[in-house]
Amino acid sequence: MTAKGSKPNNAVNSGTILERANEIFDAHLGMNKLRRTPERFAILKEVYECNHHFDIESLYKSMKSKKYRVSRATLYNTIDLLLECDLVRKHRFGEQQARYEKSLHHKQHDHIIRTDTGEVIEFCDPRIQSIKATLEEIFDLDISHHSLYFYATPKDKKTENV
Repeated sequence: MTAKGSKPNNAVNSGTILERANEIFDAHLGMNKLRRTPERFAILKEVYECNHHFDIESLYKSMKSKKYRVSRATLYNTIDLLLECDLVRKHRFGEQQARYEKSLHHKQHDHIIRTDTGEVIEFCDPRIQSIKATLEEIFDLDISHHSLYFYATPKDKKTENV
């Protein structure tokens, strides 16, 4: 089992990943007869330069600080498009506001959410893939994806010594 904190480990060069993400997004926009605006591609670039989970507000502030001219509505609409073409994943870690992460060339992983701090810890445990394979065999299904969240608090040091 490997823990990755909230910084994913990408096996492929991020420039190559962004180029591929641009191609996928461009094809999706074209196929759906949607405009290919510079703002949409700037949002995609910002998402793929981000190495942690983000919410729309933090993305908005980040882009504003870099002098991008995008509205929150454009961000929400573009994130919805990125979700449609599987370039972004959406998470709800027990909070009201959704968080997102890039998904192209991003290895399957699961999450531990610290309820005391809100920190999200990513981990990968091969036993989960084994469980998936067993379930596919037992129920004669092909599981396309899954999501697993553990909610945790630090162990109380006092009770460990009792």
